[in-house]
Amino acid sequence: MKTIPFVDLNPIHTPIREELNRAIQAVLDQGDFIKGMAVTKFEENFAAYIGMRYAVGCANGTDALELALEALDLKPDDEVIVPVHSWISTATAVLRAGAKVVFADTLYDEFTINPNSIKEKITAKTKAIMVVHLYGNPCRMDEIMQIAKENKLIVIEDCAQAHGAKYKGKRVGSFGVMSCFSFYPSKNLGAFGDGGAVLSDDKNLIEKIRAIAHCGQVEKNKIDYIGRNSRLDSIQAAVLDVKLNYLDGWNESRRAAALDYSKLLKGYDLVLPTITKGCEHVYHLFVVKAKNRNDFSQMLDINKIGHAIHYPFLLNEINGLRDGLEYPIADRYKGEILSMPMYAGIEKEGKSLLDFLSLSS
Repeated sequence: MKTIPFVDLNPIHTPIREELNRAIQAVLDQGDFIKGMAVTKFEENFAAYIGMRYAVGCANGTDALELALEALDLKPDDEVIVPVHSWISTATAVLRAGAKVVFADTLYDEFTINPNSIKEKITAKTKAIMVVHLYGNPCRMDEIMQIAKENKLIVIEDCAQAHGAKYKGKRVGSFGVMSCFSFYPSKNLGAFGDGGAVLSDDKNLIEKIRAIAHCGQVEKNKIDYIGRNSRLDSIQAAVLDVKLNYLDGWNESRRAAALDYSKLLKGYDLVLPTITKGCEHVYHLFVVKAKNRNDFSQMLDINKIGHAIHYPFLLNEINGLRDGLEYPIADRYKGEILSMPMYAGIEKEGKSLLDFLSLSS
């Protein structure tokens, strides 16, 4: 058993257990389990929180990416630029939408997509840029939006790890034409199972996405699209709506833990996370770079401190996504990165995070 687990959801769930139970019971009493009132309420509240007009709940974060791209009616020759270092869904969503993936390199200090690399990858076939606010750190949205404007490109934000993060005072997920979220349980805003959402200010896009996610139906038995079944159920929506009220406080807790880390880990041969200038990082993950990652990992194991690697591969190294190109910055750090334990409430445990980690110093 780990002295500090990599993730522990009890610190956020225990204090609000009764509130969560009441929300779930209300759905049970209503018997309104699919496309119910709880879903509508959460969609409205989450869209308002992010700063977008509309939201569509769906089954998971991967579906959110695929639905957003499907709504664009991309052709086989159309290209979508994505970061080469991310979770695989960022890239496979493009393929499933019938388009071509084009990878861009990342920024060594920030882990996010490199605007200069985006510029280099734009061709006459480029239709969209999908940015990923990786680990909870916002991308350089001013530069990216300017590039998109100059080249008439659509921007889609993958916000699966960045619920509540801000770029220069504005929440991520409110910059692009669409933004996509995952509510996997360990996310900053997580359900009690899978869930996702697509947000946009474009009502037509939202109505199309809602129809595609509901078997292509624009209304009952009127099918206008080749759709799928991808819906956020009412119980998950009710849970998320309760937890949304606590998200900002939980993100503050993560930032407090990150500050603890920054104080202690200065004594180690590590590169600590860099925050994009003028932004509020929400530390879905606290990712350090270690030149001797194996040694550092073994030390954490000895002290029973959970850790992981997100992600040990580049997307262009995966079968079906290989492009034969080099991405020197992402390739430089993929062998160095290591994710430390991070969850809301970690800094309030019986012994502080610093006390535990001091055992290994």
